[in-house]
Amino acid sequence: MQSLLKTVSAARYIGVFGVSVKARPLIYSWFQYNPRLTITSIRDTRAAARANKCMTTAGIDLRLGVGVVAGIVNSFCSVVMAAASTPDSLLTQADALYDAMKYEEIYSLLYGYKDSQNDEVLWRLGRATYEMAKASQTEEEKKNLYRKALDYVEAALAINPNNFAVHKWMSILIDYVYGYEGTKARISQSYNVKEHMLKACELNPTDGTSWYLLGYWYFTIASIPWYQRNIAAIIFATPPSGTFQEALQYFLHAEKVEPNFYSKNLLMIGKCYLELGDKEKAREFLQRTTHYTIKIQDDQEAVIEAENLLKKL
Repeated sequence: MQSLLKTVSAARYIGVFGVSVKARPLIYSWFQYNPRLTITSIRDTRAAARANKCMTTAGIDLRLGVGVVAGIVNSFCSVVMAAASTPDSLLTQADALYDAMKYEEIYSLLYGYKDSQNDEVLWRLGRATYEMAKASQTEEEKKNLYRKALDYVEAALAINPNNFAVHKWMSILIDYVYGYEGTKARISQSYNVKEHMLKACELNPTDGTSWYLLGYWYFTIASIPWYQRNIAAIIFATPPSGTFQEALQYFLHAEKVEPNFYSKNLLMIGKCYLELGDKEKAREFLQRTTHYTIKIQDDQEAVIEAENLLKKL
């Protein structure tokens, strides 16, 4: 599999907060998480309060205007709320909700942090929006949500271009978004999609999903009908190319780095062997797919397709 890793290297171009009683660490952690709150702004607030004789040894003087009181209270509450959870605890909570398939709850949890300049928050917000799009009842709603999801992940990419998960979700969402704009638009983004997949594999070579996506890209290209190949020839001087053998290599590598991680990876290995004429190996992986424990809709779809393919062998 050394050749796969060389390919990736060469293709770079193609909490909410656990409340602390210690004031200084509490506020300092909030500075780290929210750069908009600065020491200067706190000093300015104190100076303004003293200038208006609003501070007393007992606390806030009753002569203080209602609006100013509200502003100070709101600012204090914001700091305390922000300190009640660390970014790590927030992300852990979001990931637990994702495993439980509670996508709308993830969205509600993370939406308030969409302006936090945190790439880990943003790509997870995009992922939750993507899952909500898949469950939507109308094509228009799906289209809008996929676009919104891509916006979140693009914002994450601008913050941190070296986050493998961001590149993985960029590849997924670009394909979905441009798929709604027609065959020509989707084909026009094929190299862009592949570039993000390669980058994800390079940044985290032990993530099975990234290798699966790359294999799926090759399988899709190898399966393109003649009329779409003609469109690709018009768009690109060198149209994207791929073979079932190349797709199989990536699917097998995904299985090697993360065994049994995804029902559809097993299914695609079986389908590649079918395309290559190896019915014995195809049967092996299709049977493994049918025995996969169903947890999500993808698993159900994979099991049904594998059962249907086995009937034809």
